[in-house]
Amino acid sequence: MPVQLRRVSSDVEFNDLVQCVCESYAAPVNRLWRLFRHDPSPAGFIELRDRLIREFRDDPNACWLKIIDTDIGDKVVGAALWNTYTENPYPTFEDHPVEAEWWPEGVKEADRLNLETFIEATDLGKLTYEACGFVYAGTNYLESAKRNASPEWKALERDMQTPIHMYRMWRPAGGKWVEGETQLPWKED
Repeated sequence: MPVQLRRVSSDVEFNDLVQCVCESYAAPVNRLWRLFRHDPSPAGFIELRDRLIREFRDDPNACWLKIIDTDIGDKVVGAALWNTYTENPYPTFEDHPVEAEWWPEGVKEADRLNLETFIEATDLGKLTYEACGFVYAGTNYLESAKRNASPEWKALERDMQTPIHMYRMWRPAGGKWVEGETQLPWKED
């Protein structure tokens, strides 16, 4: 399977890109994707595609990359969104210059700019990111329990299998991690 990495440059590329992303998060099911990004109905697909196009147009820090298989008509077989910041985009958090949703091109850009990298990982992604030099920085939980929940709410809880968790991962600038020497940004001296 000969593949090529390409930067997304136009709105028309989002149909195939979104189709690929939705398929990849469907099996195994990524509950966070389902909850925050995508309603799997045809109308949900259009809403997601249009929302990603708007975000793509409006965010100068966003860079969508796609991997295409040239043997099967340039079919999109992978995609990634990178948001690269040379200054802290978060007014309430320190030291978050780069966020990534995919490896490795964004990390190469972070290394070129000598920036540290932060990502959020699923169970499957955590091991991959650790193998690529990321360090576990904590777990976030999405809890849905509520008092006097309606039948619709309870059905959503069953569908989403809450609580849902994701891992915060960090990679130092340049990827140079030395156990016991590298200062972790979330630990005090």
